[in-house]
Amino acid sequence: MAAAKTRRGQRGRPARTERSWLMPIILSCTLLGAGAVLAGAYHYLSQPGRLPLRVVEVQGKFQRLEAGAIERVVLDSIDGGFFSCDMQKLREAVLGMPWVEDVSIRRGWPDRLSMVVTEQVPLARWGDDALISVGATIFRPQSLDGFSSLVRLSGPKGSAQRVVAFFQAAVPVARARGLQISEIELDQRRHWWLRFDNALTVSLGRENVDYRLAQFFRVYPSLVAEPQRLPERVDMRYAHGFAVRWREVPVGETAHPDAKPQEKV
Repeated sequence: MAAAKTRRGQRGRPARTERSWLMPIILSCTLLGAGAVLAGAYHYLSQPGRLPLRVVEVQGKFQRLEAGAIERVVLDSIDGGFFSCDMQKLREAVLGMPWVEDVSIRRGWPDRLSMVVTEQVPLARWGDDALISVGATIFRPQSLDGFSSLVRLSGPKGSAQRVVAFFQAAVPVARARGLQISEIELDQRRHWWLRFDNALTVSLGRENVDYRLAQFFRVYPSLVAEPQRLPERVDMRYAHGFAVRWREVPVGETAHPDAKPQEKV
């Protein structure tokens, strides 16, 4: 009897071994089949005519943009359905609108696009036909009406961030001296110019610009201390001083109503 049991046990081993390698094969076939079904379904749904996008939601705080105008741009740029639509193309279409600084877009099942749009905040005019934002982005709205009071900035291609940083650093110091900046220019030779609303022009040159600007603001009170004349142009490019071109003050006008006589340095 013991011998018979041993033979049955030997006959049973191949059966267990057969099941052990059949199960992975069955599982793999099942997964492959499921994957094929999912791939086929995705291929079907990703065709341009499937699951059309019908709803566009626009969120953001706008002063010059209109949600309806953004929706129209998006609807005109949609080139596919829920899965096949080119989202980068949509984003570029919205970013192409003059007052748009940034936009994020996401899909919402089964036919919705939701986007958050950030509007440009103008800091100054840029050149003759554009505005520049606080983030140093140059943009061109259809009209510059209403922005003539902004400071005019200009510079060579690629210099926008540098000019904005210079402007933001100069404004508070100028105001402390009773000066209002009307224009900052970085010319093609990388030479800095400042112009103020009192018709004063300051030349800073290319080198040691921060030091020269600080020196100008330091000596400015002494330049307007005499009521009979006003500085018209100040050249700060000299190593040990500066040059001034004066204009005579008309009778009844004072060079600087709050100025006090100071010793020139």
